[in-house]
Amino acid sequence: MDVPLLRERMNDVTRIRFDETWRRTFGATTDTAASTARRDSRLQARHAHELEAHGIARRARGPGTSVNVPFTVIEEKEGALRQRFSLWTFEANNAIEADGYKASVPLEHVSKHLSAVHAECGSTRDFRCGFYGLAIPHSARGSFRFRDDADEWWELTRFPMGHTCAPEIMHTLTSTVAGHPDFVKQEHAVPSTLTVHTWVDNIRYAGSRKEVLEATRIVDDLAAQAKVTWKQADTRTASSRYEFIGVHWDHSKNKVGISAKLPKKLARDVEEVRTGAMSASGFETLGGRLLHASAIVGVLVGEVCGLSTMSASTATRGEPDDEHHML
Repeated sequence: MDVPLLRERMNDVTRIRFDETWRRTFGATTDTAASTARRDSRLQARHAHELEAHGIARRARGPGTSVNVPFTVIEEKEGALRQRFSLWTFEANNAIEADGYKASVPLEHVSKHLSAVHAECGSTRDFRCGFYGLAIPHSARGSFRFRDDADEWWELTRFPMGHTCAPEIMHTLTSTVAGHPDFVKQEHAVPSTLTVHTWVDNIRYAGSRKEVLEATRIVDDLAAQAKVTWKQADTRTASSRYEFIGVHWDHSKNKVGISAKLPKKLARDVEEVRTGAMSASGFETLGGRLLHASAIVGVLVGEVCGLSTMSASTATRGEPDDEHHML
């Protein structure tokens, strides 16, 4: 990703904030004398070699400037299970937060986005590599080191999800690529008559077919210049039906509904609750999904367990408390 090119398109307020967050992320160092117990957290060697093969990590000479915890999780993606790697930069995170950092990621509650269904059509874009599309500066890679179970040290070359500043940096870059008027200079912003929503590394345009087609043409051209690639499943042209942020959008009927994936996830969550197998973090995730679903269909959280029999709701129903966000 060509960060300097995108930085030049940011407005003054965005650029100042972005530069400060970038400095916190890649310019700070921490004292590795603390938290020595976590220094033994290791990744399986075969996973480290897979990361190297994909250009995400490379061998390092020894411990870096911060203690990190590497781990993998199993998740479902497009109907199949896959293993995702993450590096929890907990020591750097603690130092940055102690320095007063508060993330600025204005996602807003999903209910704030639903009125866009009344537009003629929409179009979506989703970063293919997400956080891994952002290269870590060479001078900062010592802060992103970890060890495998063969006692070999590695350092990441690509940005991990586990850093406290990661969501803000990605959301700002995505909003800049999208031409969001709150983030870019006026000459780079989409027309005021077009609705643009960004959600970390996802983009959605909604408006007239002519404006949506023009906006997607421009964003695709900029993506090519900035070395950003999209997922193949993206809507390549203006469409009346698609899914975005867990919502199924139907512009032809001016209705929204829950995406096909969400009921399946909720069904598994409810089964884990019934059998007592859900962890504390699982309950937190379930709470976020229930609030997300209830905002879409306009019902109380307790009623969402009957999702499979509900019809899509119009976008004009109630707006739950803004404090709740989908995790």
